[in-house]
Amino acid sequence: MKNILILLSLLTVSAFTYSAHHEEGEQAQKMHGNNFAYLSSYTMPAGSNADRMAASLKKNVDLMEQEGYNACGLLRHQFGGDRAFYSYCFFDSWEHFAEINDSSEPAGRATRQLYGDHSDNLVAVSEQNLTKMTPYVLMASYTFGPYLTDNQKRANAAILFGAYDTAFGGCNMMEHIWGPEQAWYFVCGYDSYADFANKVKAVSEIHENELADMKLDVLEHSDDLMIRVQ
Repeated sequence: MKNILILLSLLTVSAFTYSAHHEEGEQAQKMHGNNFAYLSSYTMPAGSNADRMAASLKKNVDLMEQEGYNACGLLRHQFGGDRAFYSYCFFDSWEHFAEINDSSEPAGRATRQLYGDHSDNLVAVSEQNLTKMTPYVLMASYTFGPYLTDNQKRANAAILFGAYDTAFGGCNMMEHIWGPEQAWYFVCGYDSYADFANKVKAVSEIHENELADMKLDVLEHSDDLMIRVQ
C-alpha cells in the first residue's frame, strides 16, 4: 500500500489507531479486543475541496461505527506521501467482521465520489501500546525482502517497532492480512511538533546506537505524518 494509514486509522488502538478507547464516566461499557483493523486511504484530486471531502468521509466513518465497528476515526495528511485522508476502524474477530458486513448495505452509498484513488487493507493488530488519543499521528510502513520467511519478516519488524515504541512512549503495530501489499505498520502519537521533535531525537539515537549496522532486509519504507479530523 502506498504511503498509508492508511488510515490506522490509525491504525491508531484508535489512531487509526487505539487499544482502549473509552470515554470518561461511562459505566459498564463493553470491552473490545480490537484485534483487527480496517484501514482505508482516499487521495485528494487536484482542485478538490478538502473540507468538503473531510466532511463526507467523516460521515462515512461515523456510519461505520454505528454499523458495529469499534473506535473509528479519520486522519488527514500533513507530511509524507500522498495528499490523502486515511480512515480506520477496529473489529474484534472475523466473526465480528462478518456480522457487520452481512447485515449492512453494500458499499457505495455516496451519490458522488469526491476522492481520487482509494485502497483498503485488513490488518491484524499485533501490538497495542498506544492508549492516548493524540491530535497527531505518525504512520510508518515497512516491507521486507521476498526471500525472507514470514516469521523472519515478523522478527525484523519487531526489532524496528521496538525503536518507535520506546521513543514515542507506546505505539501500535499492525500486520497485513488482506490488501495490496504484505507490510507492517507502526502507528504512534504525538501531542505537538515540539513533542514530535523530542521523539524524533529519541528514535534517532536508538537508530544510530542499535540499528544502523543491523541487516534487517527492509525492501520499502515510508512515513506519513497526519492530523486527526474531529
